[in-house]
Amino acid sequence: MIPINKTYIPLIIIFFIFGVVLGYIAHKPATIEKPVYINTTVEKIVEKVVQVTATPTSTATAISTPVETPAISDFTVRNYDPSTDVPTWTITFRNRIVDPNALSVHPGDTVLIQIKDDFLQNPLTLILNASYQKNMGTGGAIIVIFNKKGTYSLKAIIPSGDPAILPQDYSQGTISVN
Repeated sequence: MIPINKTYIPLIIIFFIFGVVLGYIAHKPATIEKPVYINTTVEKIVEKVVQVTATPTSTATAISTPVETPAISDFTVRNYDPSTDVPTWTITFRNRIVDPNALSVHPGDTVLIQIKDDFLQNPLTLILNASYQKNMGTGGAIIVIFNKKGTYSLKAIIPSGDPAILPQDYSQGTISVN
């Protein structure tokens, strides 16, 4: 008869070694491939570039105006400056919802249209009344001043870089000027 200690101890050792080997194989870190940059194309392009020294003709600086006026003078659009602009109303695009989706304002009221979507990965294009488009990025804001009474459609789309792919609707709403 074989004593129990002589049978169990070697079996425990064999199973322990077998478990260590399986654990190592299962949790073996994957090899990380580093990208290899080939700059032969860049060198060929750089060789063909002709260097030209530019001399300034004027020392005056260009003054950019933040006001963007569409072809139709029903409304005026400008970039939002939080230090000076105090909007009458605020419309927020967040999580594929425009809040509020229907707004009633008076002529001369200022409406802040802003994007506050933390998970937005592609820039939005704002379309106001099908006559004005602006790329708002992923967190932009504009001020719109409505000059005439009427109903204005407000729509945000996610444009595609490929002209064969239609833009994706993000959200839409209406603004009534009474």
